[in-house]
Amino acid sequence: MTVDYIAYETLLATRYSADWVKYGAIAAWIAAGASLLTLFAAASALNTWKKQEKTKIRSEFKRSLLALDYAVHMMPDDWGIMMAQRIRLGNRDLLMPGENEASMGLSELKKCWHNAISAWVMCEGQLKKTNLTKQWNELSEIYADFIQGRAKKIKILNKLAERHSVEFIFH
Repeated sequence: MTVDYIAYETLLATRYSADWVKYGAIAAWIAAGASLLTLFAAASALNTWKKQEKTKIRSEFKRSLLALDYAVHMMPDDWGIMMAQRIRLGNRDLLMPGENEASMGLSELKKCWHNAISAWVMCEGQLKKTNLTKQWNELSEIYADFIQGRAKKIKILNKLAERHSVEFIFH
């Protein structure tokens, strides 16, 4: 073998090696670009998921208010302080005819109220941009008066109707 031939083959090998390094660098850049695209797609999916979860939580809150509304409707129209006190005492002998149903209705109302409170807490301040916080506090006061018989059924139903009219799920 001549020296020139060996030098020529070395030159070719070095050039092929440089080509492979170049292809490797291109592949590395493509992989980095694909990684960035994957990162953006994952961030977008995460943001979409967060929005869906917020919508679910808000929907659950509105659903709990509808259940509360139904429970209030099931309470007797003549609900008042005397009936509330007799039921609160828990003595079945003191209850008037039909007040057993009122007692069960009150129990269901309390469950629905608890569910509404839980749903409200789960909103974690998402609804502070609306006037729902003020309405929630007013509803809480009316509810406390209602279960003690100091507020009429129509008062709490009207306050619930105000809450139902506020569009907050998709805002």
